[in-house]
Amino acid sequence: MTDKKHQVLLALFAPAVIWGFQPVLVKYLVAAWTPVTVTFMRYVLASAILFSFMAWRHEQEWRPKAPMVWVGVIGMGLFGIFLDCVLQFTGIKTTVVTNVTLISATTPAMTALLAAVFLRERLSLIAWGGIVISFFGVMLVVSHGSLDMVMSLSFNFGDVLCLASQLAWALYSLIGLYVLRHTSLMTATAWSAFFGAILTGIYGVVMGELVIVPIGAYAIGSYLYITLLGGIMSQLCWNYGVHEAGPSITSVFLNVMPVVGMMAGYFLMGDEMGIVQLTGAASIFAGVWLTTHSSRK
Repeated sequence: MTDKKHQVLLALFAPAVIWGFQPVLVKYLVAAWTPVTVTFMRYVLASAILFSFMAWRHEQEWRPKAPMVWVGVIGMGLFGIFLDCVLQFTGIKTTVVTNVTLISATTPAMTALLAAVFLRERLSLIAWGGIVISFFGVMLVVSHGSLDMVMSLSFNFGDVLCLASQLAWALYSLIGLYVLRHTSLMTATAWSAFFGAILTGIYGVVMGELVIVPIGAYAIGSYLYITLLGGIMSQLCWNYGVHEAGPSITSVFLNVMPVVGMMAGYFLMGDEMGIVQLTGAASIFAGVWLTTHSSRK
């Protein structure tokens, strides 16, 4: 494996690890702020840091040049920041982490289908097999191998919002592929964060949902985590992965998130981790390996 491929794989694993911890922190934060406020505050700070970094480095290409690229970064802000975050954070308030995890596991298939329609990107049968194997691995990890638990799952309106957020994220990835062919990684990420914050702020003011109130130390820690790690670092890595590997292959790494949650529960909370969970984790990694090492049609 080349150094470049190692670099891409590392960049794709990083967001999965960081986002694996994020749902619990978001659930804590939306108890203090509205989902709109969380999204707005997250990307106001993220875009300010990214623009400041570009100014410090004296970036020559600090803004898109072509009109269609401007449309693209606005679209990234609309789908990947405003719609994805507001829908997901609103859904998390009224659903359980198990449902969120299972819904997130549908994203690779959703992204691959959209890429096939809009980008004519064709995955091989082996790659599709990897997506399926990875999905069933997620099912094993989340359900602990209990068919009764799977059959007893119930879904509500919050789950519909989470599913819609995954569709928005898939569209963000597809648009990002076009944008990143015409501008730099830092420029695309910074401007999409900026426009996402603006759109979220406008919506929040109109709907009366942008309410900024003081928050406690734990909520501040959660806010900094989802902004600095879950926002800036993860989206830079994600966008880099989309540019280098394509949206379909990049999206399958999202299925690593429940493994991170499982490991965190075992080491930090003393949760049980038996053969079923380990089999599920192995299936997830096997599916990721098959997808990333197969060729497109």
